[in-house]
Amino acid sequence: MRGLKIGAIAAVSLLAVMLLMVGYLFLTAEVQIVKVSAQGVSAAQDPAAFEALKNAVEEETFQGTLYQKPTEWKDAGEYVYLNYTLRVRNNCLVPIDMVEVQVVPQSTDILQLGEQEVRTVGPKTEGELTASVLAPKDTHPVREIIVTYYVWGVSFHLKTTYGG
Repeated sequence: MRGLKIGAIAAVSLLAVMLLMVGYLFLTAEVQIVKVSAQGVSAAQDPAAFEALKNAVEEETFQGTLYQKPTEWKDAGEYVYLNYTLRVRNNCLVPIDMVEVQVVPQSTDILQLGEQEVRTVGPKTEGELTASVLAPKDTHPVREIIVTYYVWGVSFHLKTTYGG
């Protein structure tokens, strides 16, 4: 009888320790956007890439998010690439399976270039994400940015605003 009592106390103690550990992990596990920066680059700096992008949109082979198709394309000097760089910190003890960035467009934005590779962020590490938006040259870089990440197949969202 004494052995059962000791076994029961040990089992309850182990359960309490496990519950405290799970609670600690649950309360401290978070993903954060640590830093956001933006840089504008004129499309005229690489006219060949701009022409290739324009042709991909016209031929409907563009990979990315097309916000609106211009009725008439202007010269490459009339457009700018807004390149956003985000630093994401994974404070969880499990890796982020996939992470992606979506920029909420202004009414004049044309497209967001698509990422060609799957981004992951390991446990207790930081990763850098990028997003590029093609917009008219006189636009401002203030945008809402949505980061979607997947942990064990479940999606989560983070929102931030650059410049606002």
